[in-house]
Amino acid sequence: MTTVAGITDRLAESWDDFIVALRSNEGFQKAYYEKLVEVLREAAREWSNADAIPRLAANVLVDIVPVTQSAADAYKEPVRQQIYDAGHELYDLVIDCVAVNPD
Repeated sequence: MTTVAGITDRLAESWDDFIVALRSNEGFQKAYYEKLVEVLREAAREWSNADAIPRLAANVLVDIVPVTQSAADAYKEPVRQQIYDAGHELYDLVIDCVAVNPD
């Protein structure tokens, strides 16, 4: 089991790697995207029964979709569409991270 601080730090780091590459016009970096997806899935599992998540994690989660979509606008097709599609998947993963367990 990963510590809350550990997963939060990994989330912030993987988000930073992914979005800095996009904003720096390095294109869609699949390795950074896959790492972010992996960390978001892990966070969703870790936080599934948590009453709260760290503020840093919340800060990252609220930025993921709008900032990714905004970064996509700087690219031409087909990369733009690839980033938009990634944003939709990231949205689903963010929802998984904050979903309330009905139990």
